[in-house]
Amino acid sequence: MHVLIISNLFPPEVIGGAEKHAKSDAKYLADRGHKVSVISTGVDSPIRRFSSQETEGMTIYRIRPFNMYSPYEHQDEPNWKKPIQHTIDQWNPQTYTIIRKHINNLDPDVIHIHNYSGLSKSVFSASNVSSAPVIHTLHDYNSLHLRPSLFSNGEIITPGRLMKFYQKYNDWVIGSNIDKVIAPSQFIIDEHHKQGVFTDVPSERIPLGIDTTELKQYKAKNYDQCNTRLLYAGQLTYSKGIDILIDAMKQLDDPDLELHILGKGPDREMLEKRARNDKRVKFHGFVSEEELARQYTIADYTVVPSRWYDNSPMVIYESYARQTPVIGADIGGIPELIEEDETGYCFKPEQANILANVIESHKGDSTRLATNLTDVDVSLETHIDRLVEVYESLKE
Repeated sequence: MHVLIISNLFPPEVIGGAEKHAKSDAKYLADRGHKVSVISTGVDSPIRRFSSQETEGMTIYRIRPFNMYSPYEHQDEPNWKKPIQHTIDQWNPQTYTIIRKHINNLDPDVIHIHNYSGLSKSVFSASNVSSAPVIHTLHDYNSLHLRPSLFSNGEIITPGRLMKFYQKYNDWVIGSNIDKVIAPSQFIIDEHHKQGVFTDVPSERIPLGIDTTELKQYKAKNYDQCNTRLLYAGQLTYSKGIDILIDAMKQLDDPDLELHILGKGPDREMLEKRARNDKRVKFHGFVSEEELARQYTIADYTVVPSRWYDNSPMVIYESYARQTPVIGADIGGIPELIEEDETGYCFKPEQANILANVIESHKGDSTRLATNLTDVDVSLETHIDRLVEVYESLKE
C-alpha cells in the first residue's frame, strides 16, 4: 500500500508533538513494507518546487510555500506578520496547484493529513485529484478557533458567534474533502461535533502509541529509594499547570515527598521562585531521552496537572510504558487514559488542595498500580495496527 502523509512540519523541523507522531507513523508503516511518501515544508526548501530526500524507507518531499514565513519559523516571527500568514493560510492557491500536481504524480492509495497550518487548507482540496481516501488526524482545535489550543490569556476559550462563519468554512473546505476523521481522544472529536464541525464525516478515536522495543534495558535496572517521587515532564508553560503542582506540594508537610520537574519553557524562572523555599522540588531542565526514561522508571507517579484541553498527552503513554501510574487533571482527553484506582487518579483541574489530597491519600498505592500497568498496551505496534485497519476499510 502506498501511503501519502501530509504534515506541515516533519522532523528534524519540530515544534510540537504532532510532527513527531507523523514521523512515528511514517517510519513504522515503512518498516512494515508499505511505500511511504511525505509532503511537508522546509525552511531551506525551494518555493516553486519540491526537494526530495530518501530516509528510513520514506521519501520526503519538502517545499517552502509562498507565504510570510515557514511553519518552523512561526514562534520567532513578529506579530504583525501573523495575521497576514493566517489569512493566506485559509486557502493558498500556490500550494493547491503544486501539491495537486504532485499528488497526481505520486498516485497514492491513501492520503493521511495531519496539521496543515503553513501549507494551508488548500491541501484538502488538492487531495481531490486522487481517488484515494483521505484521513485527517485532529491534533488541535484549529478548525474551531483561530487559537488552536483554545487557551489564551491564562484561560480556556469558548468559541463564540464570531467563530461560526470560520467553523462553517472549515467544515466546508475540510469536511467535504475527507473520508474520515481520527483523533487520539474522543474529547477533541466531541468538541468539534458540538460546534457542528465534521458531524457528517465518520470519526474514530485511535489512541497514540510509543516505541516500546528498547524498554527492557531500563526495566532491568534497580534503583534504591525511600522517598515518594513525583515527576512532571514537559514544557514549563502556564497552560501545563506546574504551578498548581508546586502549590499542592506546599500543602503537604511530608519530608519524604519529592517533586522532580523535567523540561524547559518560558515559565521556569517564575516556577523556581514559587518553589524556592521547598528543597523537595528539584528542577532538572531539558534532559536526554535516556535520562527521561530513567526518571519515569524511578518515579512513583507522573503528574499531568494541565489547565487546558490537553488532547492526549504523550507523557501518559511514556509513563505507562515504564509501569509508572499517573495523577492527571480531569480535563480534555486526560481522563480517557486514566482508569481510576487502576492506572492512576484524576483530580479537579486547577485545584491544588484536591491534588494535594490525592497525592497524600494514594502515595502508598503506586506499587499496586504499577502491577496493573503490566497489561496496559501503549505500543506503537498496536496504534499502527488500528491505523492500517482504517486505511484498508476505506479502500474497500
